[in-house]
Amino acid sequence: MPTPVNCPCGTGSPYEMCCGMYHNNPGTAPTAEALMRSRYTAFSLGHFDYIAATQKLKEAPNQSASDIQDSNEYTQWIKLEINATEEGSEKDKQGTVAFSAHFKEGKHIGCLNERSVFKKVKDQWFYISGEHDIAKNTPLINSAAMKLGRNDPCLCGSGKKFKKCCAAS
Repeated sequence: MPTPVNCPCGTGSPYEMCCGMYHNNPGTAPTAEALMRSRYTAFSLGHFDYIAATQKLKEAPNQSASDIQDSNEYTQWIKLEINATEEGSEKDKQGTVAFSAHFKEGKHIGCLNERSVFKKVKDQWFYISGEHDIAKNTPLINSAAMKLGRNDPCLCGSGKKFKKCCAAS
């Protein structure tokens, strides 16, 4: 997938100055939220090695990048919304991030709502676990920060115009 100009995590910053920095240097995200945003972006761009390197799952400690890729093969991530954060600053040892991640699978759209748990081990943040629910066929609600023109490049990073990509559903 081509590298997007704007970061898919929704900050409005250029990818290389946002999550791209962490993708190029795994283990450097300074906060739980920064790690969460960079993981979302990695999912949206297909950087599954980064996902595997930034997690220490209790329930699946040996999950590989190819396992992650297989389970996300048909998912196109569209938009991320951070709903709340608790702790997770540079000084903390743990934190939680609640978010909504809108996605498309085939002709269906949905929204993953999750409360993710992060832990800092030897000055590096890791995703530990999350409680989530998936709402299917949900409307994509565009916030003011995410407004796109029909001819703008799609935020999902496909390289297509918005009207020919995510707006087409």
